[in-house]
Amino acid sequence: MNKEYLKLYLVLETHMLKVPLEEFIPAVVKGGVTCIQMRNKGRTSWEKFFVGQMVMKLLADTDVLFVVNDRADLAATLGADIVHIGAKDIPLSVAKKTFSKMKFGYSCNDEDDIEIAKQADYIGVGPAFPTTTKEDLRGLLGPEGIAELVKLTDKPAVAIGGINASNA
Repeated sequence: MNKEYLKLYLVLETHMLKVPLEEFIPAVVKGGVTCIQMRNKGRTSWEKFFVGQMVMKLLADTDVLFVVNDRADLAATLGADIVHIGAKDIPLSVAKKTFSKMKFGYSCNDEDDIEIAKQADYIGVGPAFPTTTKEDLRGLLGPEGIAELVKLTDKPAVAIGGINASNA
């Protein structure tokens, strides 16, 4: 996986948008986003599919990766570039066998996760900061903890969790 695509990684929760998706996606692409992960926790499968189709259409003529969170089946159905999963999702080894043509990101919070992530194409490490977008948040790592875990792997990595303009 080309780590250049992880330079500005946006985690999309459409319920938090202040403008229509059709305005938001082109604006963030113009602003330099290199990867968009559709997360949308709490949305139905149909809603995720519909939004995913819209995002895919809006990214069609760009060099921005599209990642689907948690759902390899949905990512494959949409034709997404990557699926990002974590410790509470389908095991990475099973997902890779079932969806062998897909690329995978894996969320890491400790050394055990880093070991599992050897099978992934890249890792998301965190949470970096407190966040209200996820109820079952794992232990807060902070920037120092993230740096320590990233040293344990040669995988391309992106920090995740509570990152915004004021703390980036």
